[in-house]
Amino acid sequence: MSLSTMIGAPHSPSLPPAREFGASLDAAAQPAPPERSESGRVLTVAALPFHNRTGRDALVWVEFGLAALLNRELGTQQGLSVLPLVDLVTALKAGGDRPPGNRAIEQVRAIGARTVIAVQVHACENGFELRWQLHGEMRLDDAAPLRGNDLTELTIALGRRLSSARASKAPARIPIDGFAKEAFTRAMHAAREQRYQIAQDYLQVCVASEPHAFEMDVEHVESLAAIEHAETPSKAQHLLARAAASADVATQARVLRALAAYYRALEKNELARTLIHQALTLLESNGDDALKAAVLLERCELAIAEREFELAQSIGRRVLAVAQGGNHDRLTAQCLRQEGVIAHLRGQAAPALESLHRSAQLSRNPLPQHADLARTLHRIAIIYRDAGRMHDATVAIDEAVDCARLAGTPVRHALTLALQLMVHSYAGKPAAAKRAQATLASPSMQQSRAGRFLSQLTDAWLYWRSARIGEALQRMERVRELGREARHLWLSVAIPMNTGLAIAGARYDLARELIAEIGANRRFYEGTCLYGFAEFFSAALAHARVDRQQAWRMLRETMAVSSVGIVRSNACLAAAWLACEDRALHEVQGWLDQVPAWAAEHPNGIMALARYRFEQGDWAAAVELQARHVDGWPADEVTLFQRHLLHVYREALRTGRAVAIPGLPHLLTLRF
Repeated sequence: MSLSTMIGAPHSPSLPPAREFGASLDAAAQPAPPERSESGRVLTVAALPFHNRTGRDALVWVEFGLAALLNRELGTQQGLSVLPLVDLVTALKAGGDRPPGNRAIEQVRAIGARTVIAVQVHACENGFELRWQLHGEMRLDDAAPLRGNDLTELTIALGRRLSSARASKAPARIPIDGFAKEAFTRAMHAAREQRYQIAQDYLQVCVASEPHAFEMDVEHVESLAAIEHAETPSKAQHLLARAAASADVATQARVLRALAAYYRALEKNELARTLIHQALTLLESNGDDALKAAVLLERCELAIAEREFELAQSIGRRVLAVAQGGNHDRLTAQCLRQEGVIAHLRGQAAPALESLHRSAQLSRNPLPQHADLARTLHRIAIIYRDAGRMHDATVAIDEAVDCARLAGTPVRHALTLALQLMVHSYAGKPAAAKRAQATLASPSMQQSRAGRFLSQLTDAWLYWRSARIGEALQRMERVRELGREARHLWLSVAIPMNTGLAIAGARYDLARELIAEIGANRRFYEGTCLYGFAEFFSAALAHARVDRQQAWRMLRETMAVSSVGIVRSNACLAAAWLACEDRALHEVQGWLDQVPAWAAEHPNGIMALARYRFEQGDWAAAVELQARHVDGWPADEVTLFQRHLLHVYREALRTGRAVAIPGLPHLLTLRF
């Protein structure tokens, strides 16, 4: 089975906070006495904390994490004795906070190290490079750097190289040392905050050699699933077999839940549903209500994706009862978020915002749940965007992007970046939009399917914003290909944009084909605030083909079937504009009253309101509003049509005479 990498966010159990580094090392078991080399002499070595020269703050863990892993590898060799990490840290503290240098080496040698190993971690084109030096008695001819894309494997390879001259047999497996326990504690703390990439980095150190605690494998699989790693299924199947052999029901259920989230994110919903049901069956007699609630939340997410809102609400009420009864704030926050998502999709913006803000408040205290917050704030930003409340949308989406980055969930990060780009662009803040696009286009974001999809999509959108329709359509061809695998993203975000581009670019056959595809996926849209896309674009296509009667008919049909949301907002603006052109001014205010924030903050709404004021004879107000748009937004995002409108308004104000207004080129001039 071919697996691509698109993200979900399985829910980790509550985990204890991390302790200060080294807190558990004092109680670490002393290593077994080292075997002597053939010469009978034992060489004492110490590895300094690795120096992170990659420039990546997220790799701060390598300093002690990889040093401990190197110590563990060296400690299995004959003729070598490794200084405990806690002793080395104590010695280094005497030298202050300066980077390890000659004085640090002297301090470590003063406590008994005959050889000190200093390692630097650098980034290179194909991953990482370990550069190392030996200070003391130990000598090796081959001092070449090691290169690769896995820091754990590189560190183990370095340990084997350093000990190769003395090792007479293959390295033996050793018990877990004190640092592994500390690293695991930190991994669980990162998982609790849903910073899955950081958790994964620590766990790689923990499970690099065996034996290790069974729970480490569970956390490892959950972390892999959360970042949609391609190794998730194989590692999970191996762990499930071990858990089944030991009759550990809770472990089996947790791994099945993680696998379900993984497959749900890959839009393999049938398989995800089967795994969830297996987990729930296992937990029927287990008595772990919190774990059962977490699995039920995965089923609720699946029901929302499949538009089974009644089922999702029923499950949510069951989970909420468990969460409130047991004072589980995190479960409560997740239930409230799901309530908010359902309310928004149903066009109930006010109750949606109430539930989502309550969810966000719970996710912030006492410790920030970054992945939960990213998802909640992303939805809040969408609701504000749909209502034209651009300032509120920018505040929410900026925090969502930061939380997604801290959570280490690349697909959620990509989703928030794409919305950040669009919201800031419409808010007249091109610098923030460009930063978002640059991050989306970065190699790390391109590793996921969603990252590639959204990068191409926003690229096309930016071309459209700058009126380069032909180039935008070319980019959308690639988006359409990627959309075969990312169906949810294609239907919810990309196909509306592609349809609008086709109409704006006079590709009417393509537009009809896309409108038919929207209609064929009626169930995806029906009962949601996205319903009405087909009718709106049919109106836009009729208007572009100069069939004004059909355009009005389809616009009114859009109003009849759509609820509060992005479709209805744009239809109201289009209707207000056409009513101005028809001099049906008694209708205009009614359309604009449905989207008040758009007329106050969004360029499309400001443009429509300016036209209405002109038709009312308030030419000064029309000039002021249109100038606010034309002069306040980046030059390449203001069209010639919009500039011409400002010229006409100013000319009327200057001469005191009405001036003919050009017809709207197409309804998509008021584009999404």
